[in-house]
Amino acid sequence: MTPIIEARDLVKRYEVGGEPFLALRGVSLTLGRGEFLAIMGASGSGKSTLLHLLGCLDRPDGGRYLLNGVDVRTLDDSGLAAVRGRLLGFVFQSFNLLARTSALENVELPLIYSGWTAAGRARARRLLATLGLEGRFDNQPNQLSGGQQQRVAIARALINRPLVLLADEPTGNLDSRNAAEVLDLLRTLCHEQGLTIVMVTHDAEVARSADRTITLRDGLIVTDQLNPRTAPAAPPTIADAVPSPPAAIAESGAWRALAAMILLSARRSLGRNRLRAGLTMLGVLIGVAAVVLMMAIGQGTSAVIQQRIRSLGTNMLTVHPGTTIASGVRVGSGSNSKLTVGDARAIGADDAAIGGVAYVIRQAAQVVNEDRNWSTVIVGTGPEYFTIRDWGVTSGRIFNHEEARTAATVCLLGQTVATNLFDTDDPVGASIRIKNVPFRVIGVLAPKGATNEGQDQDDAVMIPFTTAERRVLGSATAAGGGSAAIADPGSAPAFEAHYNVEAVRNTMAGQAPRMLGKVNIIYAQAVNAGLIDSAIDELTATLRERHGLKPRQDDDFTVHDMTAIAQASASTSRMLTMLLAALASIALVVGGVGIMNIMLVSVTERTREIGIRLAVGAQRTHILAQFLAEAVLLSLAGGLAGVVLGVLGAVAVTALDLGPTVLSFTPIVGSLLFSAAVGVFFGYYPAKRAALLKPIEALRYE
Repeated sequence: MTPIIEARDLVKRYEVGGEPFLALRGVSLTLGRGEFLAIMGASGSGKSTLLHLLGCLDRPDGGRYLLNGVDVRTLDDSGLAAVRGRLLGFVFQSFNLLARTSALENVELPLIYSGWTAAGRARARRLLATLGLEGRFDNQPNQLSGGQQQRVAIARALINRPLVLLADEPTGNLDSRNAAEVLDLLRTLCHEQGLTIVMVTHDAEVARSADRTITLRDGLIVTDQLNPRTAPAAPPTIADAVPSPPAAIAESGAWRALAAMILLSARRSLGRNRLRAGLTMLGVLIGVAAVVLMMAIGQGTSAVIQQRIRSLGTNMLTVHPGTTIASGVRVGSGSNSKLTVGDARAIGADDAAIGGVAYVIRQAAQVVNEDRNWSTVIVGTGPEYFTIRDWGVTSGRIFNHEEARTAATVCLLGQTVATNLFDTDDPVGASIRIKNVPFRVIGVLAPKGATNEGQDQDDAVMIPFTTAERRVLGSATAAGGGSAAIADPGSAPAFEAHYNVEAVRNTMAGQAPRMLGKVNIIYAQAVNAGLIDSAIDELTATLRERHGLKPRQDDDFTVHDMTAIAQASASTSRMLTMLLAALASIALVVGGVGIMNIMLVSVTERTREIGIRLAVGAQRTHILAQFLAEAVLLSLAGGLAGVVLGVLGAVAVTALDLGPTVLSFTPIVGSLLFSAAVGVFFGYYPAKRAALLKPIEALRYE
């Protein structure tokens, strides 16, 4: 029959004070199934070292060790963990139970690491009940007596039905009554269940409970003797019908149980140190809150900019007068006003990439409603202007082509003008005066807001272009000269000085005029966004030809592309948002450093716990996953709290009118993922450090 344990010439060396020390000097030992061996010896004789080698908690420096026919020297760390979890059970002198963990959960611990989940909890309950701990399943170690704690430790050692039970001074911390009960239990397990037991003790009376006793001195076996068997008077029964655990984790439920255990352990660990955990995740909380708030402000600002750009028109080009040169000096932009109605009409007729054209003349003037007055901008234009600018009305209507042709005295009010002249009353149908000319209000324009330069687009009064020329603004103003408007269209001298007389006469007769009046701005709309460049080229060519410019002469006009402005504004807004997010992310990095620091402290504090987990079968990957889960949970908790705080901050900024904010799903999810990544990045080193601990060194840590 193959021996369960076969050790040949085991050697173990340590360094003590920088000097080599031989703890074992060539120990040979053979044990069969169902044997109960006691190891005795003075302190420093090597008995605990031998037990640790037999339990695969440490590796020998020489010799050979076969466990159930397998040479343990050929096993890697994962193989040794599997052996500890499935073939061996440990009972420690100091019990080594996990604090703040129930008796039942302590017993179930090896089951989870070994992957044997079928009926595991029921088996753990039966073992505890058989050992006299029924009703104590939910008690934590500090709620149990020493004897009860040792029974829990024995149940944990037996839960995976091991071949060998290793007990290190199992009665050392017990009174005589509890010690006798534990010894009776061990003898029963050996004699009736065929369990091989190796027990270390310094008490000769305890050693006589075993079938065989060996004595170590200076790392060598000096005696090896048999003891008479003495079975207990009324031995308890530990029989169990549960089959042996599989050789590998085959059940999908095992992984779920392992994941649940890791998360539960992480939550408990953080819960035991709530204040420290709260202070640690404060950095992550502030970082995530700052990222969410800054992104909301950045996106809000971007939305406002885009709205302002859209309010100027879609696919729109604006043509402004150029500059003049006087005595070799360039005068300001707009000083060379050569844009005319004819230019606008030529652009609309000749340029295929242009889908629509409008033109305006404008001047500041006072408008009066009874006893109220307001200084605003009078804009003369045609119905096409409102289509190109995508500008509708909130009440009333836009003047039509007939009203524009006949120079009707009708007007539309911008929101700002309407508010200042009429408060909340609807002005449609009311009469106002512009330069002493009465006008009937036919509509109120929809709000447009301010331009990028801060100009209020709603502070304007819109009237037909012909009305502005003939009755309000006049030709000199239209030309940019700034002279007084011509109030009476019948005062011909000034009027004829600028306009073709025939055109005026045709207009008076109701014929289509050949208008040559100057305009302040021409608005041209490209057919689509893809034809913007073509529209600019065609428009420029048309105007240069009409103005008689030679190839080397500069343009006497300026074309502005609203799409380019929109793209530049969007780019600037994105850069601003990313800058704000990057600055806020610094707090996340600082929070990550705090997590790393606390996790390193946690590894140091829980070194013995790590040793216990390794002793009952935990793989290094299990330990790594557990501590990494704690770091990620800590970071995610801070991230969730930060998201809530950031959202509340954005709501407060909007409510207090401190600026525009836009909350979106992407930055919130991104912040949470980033906080989790911070937990993984800064938690990996402490978790790896915990996973690399050697079982025996971790168990010896004080």
